[in-house]
Amino acid sequence: MKHCILIPCYNHPTTVAAVARAALAHGPVLLVDDGSTDPLPPLPEVTLIRLEKNGGKGGALRAGFEHAARLGYTHAITMDADGQHFAEDLPKFIAAARAQPDALIVGVRDFFAAGCPTHRRRSNAVSTFWFRIESGVRLPDTQCGFRCYPVALTQRLKARSQRYAFELEFMVRASWTGVALVPVPVKCSYEPDQIRRSHFRPVVDLERITRMNVGLVLQSWFVPRVVRTAWSHAERFSFWQTTRLIFSDHARNPAQLAGAVALGIFCGIVPLWGIQMLVAATLAHWLRLNKAITLVASNISIPPMVPFILYGGLALGHRLFTGQELEFSPSQMTKARAVEYFWQWALGSVLLAALAGSLGGIITYALARVTRRR
Repeated sequence: MKHCILIPCYNHPTTVAAVARAALAHGPVLLVDDGSTDPLPPLPEVTLIRLEKNGGKGGALRAGFEHAARLGYTHAITMDADGQHFAEDLPKFIAAARAQPDALIVGVRDFFAAGCPTHRRRSNAVSTFWFRIESGVRLPDTQCGFRCYPVALTQRLKARSQRYAFELEFMVRASWTGVALVPVPVKCSYEPDQIRRSHFRPVVDLERITRMNVGLVLQSWFVPRVVRTAWSHAERFSFWQTTRLIFSDHARNPAQLAGAVALGIFCGIVPLWGIQMLVAATLAHWLRLNKAITLVASNISIPPMVPFILYGGLALGHRLFTGQELEFSPSQMTKARAVEYFWQWALGSVLLAALAGSLGGIITYALARVTRRR
């Protein structure tokens, strides 16, 4: 293991020197000057990487990782230049990286002990919620810039987001590719001067992070993991390869295929008008069934089928409630009758959905078994 401490810096001339000197006690320091307009103090012991134009934190980290790779470092521990992080926590990252050299080591702050402002705690809670949705990983702090990156991982993983969104996207894509995320407790400072020195822009940066999260959530729900892994490594599939993988994900055997079809038919008939496809996709995600097949099957309630589905549900519900056959045709339905028979139709529709879903699943299972044998 050959580690370095990477400090991205943009206009922090009053704090960066103390941060860099404290970090030097634990390893060589790479300082990325991200197009600062304020001159930095002389730091002869530090390797300075100067960027002509400000590219935000994401751009500074990319430049620092590339430089660390050229110098032969295996791990880069990132620290903020504003004095929020403490160099005394660096040995924790070094020890964790030695124990798990392929893992991404993530700092976890104690917000209450540090007196973190309420709006920052809320922002982190929202970020943590979306990260769990996107990756399935529980992590108490997803916005801490104190981390240890395997340098090889930074060169093969492609996070496209800019500025502060880069770190979160990198972490999500790392989890998609099977990289372990190891939390390490760290101290942090939220002094008034330190908060004022932050370059985080609440409106612009949160808007950028929100757009990124929408894209990652959609990918995590609808794109198979093998495709997400390939995309995270900047690999590409053809349209037909992608389509085949989307429709084969979690549908590798007859039971999984039949389950997706049965769930789709059930959600397509059950009386949840307007949200049927959303419910179908959510249940398929939780049950680890193929969402594409489920959504296709849920379209059983297309316009030509709607009258039959409505009348079938009402007929079944009427039989359950009264024990008698329905005595009028669909053309004789009136508004008063619709109100009178609503609960009969609702219960009957659920029963019809269960019966049709079960039948569709059984037929799909049988056909899949026959096709598989041949």
